[in-house]
Amino acid sequence: REAPMETNALVGHILARYHDTHRRELPELLRLAARVEQRHAGHAQVPAGLLASLQELASALDEHMAKEEQILFPLMMQGGHPVIEAPISRMRFEHDEHGERLARLEALTHGLQVPEDACPTWRALYTGLRKLVDDVHDHVHLENNLLFPRFA
Repeated sequence: REAPMETNALVGHILARYHDTHRRELPELLRLAARVEQRHAGHAQVPAGLLASLQELASALDEHMAKEEQILFPLMMQGGHPVIEAPISRMRFEHDEHGERLARLEALTHGLQVPEDACPTWRALYTGLRKLVDDVHDHVHLENNLLFPRFA
């Protein structure tokens, strides 16, 4: 059995694999969503409202990651703190909200089902969104089930 990752290494992994990735990939997804919604407004399967929904998710994720980076992770990397339960429970609450936003994205995109006649941009958008949804779920899982319990 593999030894559990040290807290500092786990936080480093979360920052590099998830925080940096979300920040790198979201602007392109927003650009693609804007293009698909605009160019295919008359299409029966157009994900109307996707751009606004994605902007809301991107903004919430950005704010959330900043709180983790500025407040929670430094406390964890110092070995914890008596008040750490409050920011952890806030992050768990926000993780639930991210899950609701992801569910809305999936509903707007009909479960990320690409229409038969979709253009390459639409296909790239849904491929990128599938990765984002999977990444956010994995990211939340790591924090909720591996990182946070160390300080509960």
